[in-house]
Amino acid sequence: MPKERSALEVFDELATKGLYEEAHLDKDEVRKVLRMTLEDYAFAKKLRKMPDPGWRVIFTVHYDVFRELCDQLMRLERQKVRNHQGLFAFIILHFADLDLDRGFLEKIRTIRNKNKYEGLDVSKETWKDVEFQFDLYISSMKKEIEKRL
Repeated sequence: MPKERSALEVFDELATKGLYEEAHLDKDEVRKVLRMTLEDYAFAKKLRKMPDPGWRVIFTVHYDVFRELCDQLMRLERQKVRNHQGLFAFIILHFADLDLDRGFLEKIRTIRNKNKYEGLDVSKETWKDVEFQFDLYISSMKKEIEKRL
């Protein structure tokens, strides 16, 4: 099994390859995307309360909400990247005060990739293992974006 790379190693590699790009900053656009993303999050929270919900759908929406919040926070720094691992590395390095656990971010990214590319389903147990931290991190990201707007 390959050694897990640090956020700095991931960032340096992608920066060397030129994958981090300058992004146009339009704060009104960030506000609109934030509003829509939070609407998706509110809807996903309602889905959790359904009897026998689709855990894969719930996980995917939460992952997409969190990733979009990361994208918008990165955009506020006038940067963008298409690679999720690179996105999370950037957020960890440039927003250290958020105290995000890189292990958790790698865990959810891996679950998402195994689901999307290998057809691995997301069980209730898998969801319950990440639910609290998703909520905590989504809340932290929302507050950080609002502070910077």
